[in-house]
Amino acid sequence: MTPESMVKYLRPTLMLILDFVLFFIFPLVFWELFRDMAGDYPTMIISTLPGILYSLYRFNDSGKLNYTGICVILNLVAGILVDLLSGSALQLLWNNVFYSASLLVIYSVSMAARKPLYLYFTLDLMALRGYDRKTTKELLFEKKTFKLFQLITLIYCVNELIYIVCLSRWIMKYGVEAYRFDILLDKSLNIMLSGASVVVFFFIHQAVNEITPLKKITLTKPRRKLISLTSYWTSFHFERTYFYFSTHKR
Repeated sequence: MTPESMVKYLRPTLMLILDFVLFFIFPLVFWELFRDMAGDYPTMIISTLPGILYSLYRFNDSGKLNYTGICVILNLVAGILVDLLSGSALQLLWNNVFYSASLLVIYSVSMAARKPLYLYFTLDLMALRGYDRKTTKELLFEKKTFKLFQLITLIYCVNELIYIVCLSRWIMKYGVEAYRFDILLDKSLNIMLSGASVVVFFFIHQAVNEITPLKKITLTKPRRKLISLTSYWTSFHFERTYFYFSTHKR
């Protein structure tokens, strides 16, 4: 394996480490070290800036305005507005609860409308692997795969409900001190939800290939070699999913 291919192979792992540092380690450490100096509310705002800048870079670097990219940008904009309009540290925490409740409603409505959001996220990932987007979208709505999307969207709903209940209780009990628990809970749920998404994606990928042969849904002239779900694609999907959830305002 050449150095270039080694770097490409390790890129998802390296990006996952960077995600973890910018969205978890930095906010937590910055909060603990600078809150007494800068104040609670400014510290909360500043602790999110590296993650926001990184997310903007990731979006610009990808060069794709797909479903996932649009969701990332919308969540970043909403997150920035929630932060800046809160006015106080305590209100920012409560706004995180309200925003999570909004996500719960959105996920629930997508299930009720039979257009689960994870389906479109998966469609973007499979398009990256060389699958024809239009044909693949039709296959993802097949009964065998569709029920998996409903399942993972239900897990999303449970995830938001856990967050809402836990953070609400901690705010009422600890006040602003609940921020550190907010960071820990948020990232723990992100990791578990990303893991569940990877498992579901594996079964969806298998189901799609069972419905129709691979050669019938690939591009006529694919720009990249199609490969199976190797460890590279597993880590790639996990990193993409973790990044996707980390950009959701909590």
